[in-house]
Amino acid sequence: MQVSVESPSKLERRLTVVVPVETLNKAYDSRIANLAKNAKIAGFRPGKAPLNVVKQRYGDTARQEALSEVIQTSLYDAIHQEKLNPVGTPSVEPKMVMPDQPLEYIATFEVLPEVENFRFELDSLEKQVATITEEDTQRVIDHLRSQHTTWKKVDRVAEDKDQVVIDFRGSIDGIVFAGGEAHDYPIVLGSKSMIPGFEEGILGMKAGEEKVIKVTFPENYFSAEVAGKVAEFAIKVISVSQPELPEVNENFVKKLGIKSGKPEDLLVEIRKNLERELERVISSKLKAQIFDKMLEQNALEIPKALIEREASRIHDEVHPNHGHQHSHTQEEMNAFNDAAKRNVALGLLVAEIIKQHKISADKNRVQAHLAKLASSYENPAEVMDWYGKNKRAFAEIEMQILEEQVVEALLKDVKVIEKMLSYNELISN
Repeated sequence: MQVSVESPSKLERRLTVVVPVETLNKAYDSRIANLAKNAKIAGFRPGKAPLNVVKQRYGDTARQEALSEVIQTSLYDAIHQEKLNPVGTPSVEPKMVMPDQPLEYIATFEVLPEVENFRFELDSLEKQVATITEEDTQRVIDHLRSQHTTWKKVDRVAEDKDQVVIDFRGSIDGIVFAGGEAHDYPIVLGSKSMIPGFEEGILGMKAGEEKVIKVTFPENYFSAEVAGKVAEFAIKVISVSQPELPEVNENFVKKLGIKSGKPEDLLVEIRKNLERELERVISSKLKAQIFDKMLEQNALEIPKALIEREASRIHDEVHPNHGHQHSHTQEEMNAFNDAAKRNVALGLLVAEIIKQHKISADKNRVQAHLAKLASSYENPAEVMDWYGKNKRAFAEIEMQILEEQVVEALLKDVKVIEKMLSYNELISN
C-alpha cells in the first residue's frame, strides 16, 4: 500500500492511498466464496451453484462490498501509519477502478490542531471572596416565607404588595384588542407583572370600585398590534387581599423538609446551601478568569467538525425537547458557534496542560467532592451509589476535579489578591 499526505491548510489533510490489485481481488474472492455457500439460485441446491454462476448473479454486489471493505480497512491503516488524528468522518473520493489495476482513492479530513508553544503569563489575579452573614441567611428565610404567602381579604383601598382580583377590558381607539380582556384576574401590586402604569393605576382602589386608566404599551412589546400604542383599560376591582407571611415555627420548618421542625436546624441547612453555592461561584469565577487569559494567549484554529458537533450538543442541552431525530438548521447552529469554539479550544488547551504537567484526577478529591454533593440529598448513600454506577456522570465529576487541578497548576506562580465582597455582590456579579 502506498500513502502520500498533503496539507492544503493548517488543519486539512489530503491522503492519497494506492492499494495493490491483489488486495482488492482477495477481498472480492472472499465475498464471492461467502455468498456461494448459501446462494439460492434456480436450478441448483442452496450453496451448490457453480462459482461462475454465482459471479454472474452477485458479482457487482460483491465487488462494491469488497471495494467498501478495502477502502475502510486501508484508510484506517494509512491514518495509523501516518500518525494522524482525524476529526469527523473523512470524505473519500475513489478514482475510476479499472480491471486488474490498483485501487486509488483520496481521503480528505480535518485533524486536531497541535498546541504549539503553550504559554500562560500572569503576574497577579484578583479573587473575589465573601463570607456568609446572618443577613444572608435571613434573606433566604424571608424569600421562603414569601413563597408560602397566604392572602387575607381586607376592606380598604389597595396598597403596594396587596393582591387584587380584577376584571379588565382594554381597548385602543375604542376597539378591544386580542388578549385585552380578562375576568377574576389576580395581580400582586408592585410585582411588575403587567405593563408599566397598569398596577400603579389600581393603587387606592377598593373592592367594587370601577375605573378607566390609560397606559402605553412598550415599543418592544411582543405583540406588534399594540406595541407603542396608548390603551384604555376599564378596570373593576373584585377583591383586595393583604399578604400574610407564615411564622417560622415547627410546621413551617417541616414543610421545608427539615424533619426536626427546629428553626435552628433550618438555619444550619440554609447556611450549608449558601456556603456550597458560594464555593461554587468563587471557583467558577476564578476558573473563568484563568481560562479567559489562557485563550487570549493561545489562539487556536478549530476544526469545523468539532465546532459543529459541540454546537449541536449545546443546542440539545438548551432545547432538550427538540429531539435528536431532528436535524439542526444552520441558523440554530450559528447561535451557538461562539460558545462551541470556546469550549473546544478550552478542551484542547486543558488537555495540553494535563499532558505537560502529567495531571490525573485526584481520587481522594473526587470522592470528597461526591460526598459533599451527596450530603445535600436525603439519602447520600444512594447518590454515591448512583454515581458509582453511572460512568458518564462520574466522568463529569472527574473532569471538574481535573479542571480544578489545572487551575491550581496555572496559579502556582501567580500572586492571588483577594477582594472581599458581600454574598449578594459576589453572586450577582
